[in-house]
Amino acid sequence: MMKTENDNPIEFLQLNEGQSWSLEPGANKIILVMEGKIELRSSNHPEICLTSSNMVFYPFQERVVLKATRKTKVVLLRFSNQSSLCNVVTPFDKKDDNSIILPLKDVIFNYIQILEKYIKKGIDSDFLLELKLKEFGYILKHFYSEEQLQSFFNLLPGNDSLFTEEVYSLSLSVRSVRQLAERMNYSYSGFNKRFRRVFNMSAYSWMRNQRAKQVYQDICQTSKSLKEISTNHKFATLSHFNEFCHKNLGNSPSEIRRKNRTRQYI
Repeated sequence: MMKTENDNPIEFLQLNEGQSWSLEPGANKIILVMEGKIELRSSNHPEICLTSSNMVFYPFQERVVLKATRKTKVVLLRFSNQSSLCNVVTPFDKKDDNSIILPLKDVIFNYIQILEKYIKKGIDSDFLLELKLKEFGYILKHFYSEEQLQSFFNLLPGNDSLFTEEVYSLSLSVRSVRQLAERMNYSYSGFNKRFRRVFNMSAYSWMRNQRAKQVYQDICQTSKSLKEISTNHKFATLSHFNEFCHKNLGNSPSEIRRKNRTRQYI
């Protein structure tokens, strides 16, 4: 059974064996496995397995699907690039190493236990949760080395982070570069120039690639019907949907889904 996230910045999950959870783009995510074991698939990273007493970071542009391979307890932390947590632990120099996994230390288990008691008592206001996120940042900063945190948060955007975050957020609701430029109050030419400077590729190519990734994930990682996927991604007809998949993903939607399911059972 697939479940989806809510808007809480801190959330406790109990997942049974085989249960999945979907985290959509829009917020940075730290996933802490307190007990059990999960498999994680994301937009831009290979599938990984995360065991208890470890945590993983994914930047806001990533869609992530968690699947429990046994009964698992997970804590999710969501935060923006302008959050107090980011203000505490960044900025860092960029590194080639992208080690997005860190082990949990005892101080984090203590932090989670207290937080869980607050939430069970109903003390879960937005103000408190924002303070607790900031506290988590201080824990990271003082109990992990700078090198560990550089690697862990290496995928946080540096320059033009506001522009980057707005692009990812608004691109989900538009279907053309011109629409995106208008939503962000840019001229078409001005937007394309800044986009290429920040992303090092054209806005058209980036939007096409993002759409292809989202379509592929819905085909392979959800139980939605192909007609529903076509409608959700605003294809005019199923024929256009098939043509898009052939051109950008190399096969028809039904064949992509069939091959993916075959690989899972090998």
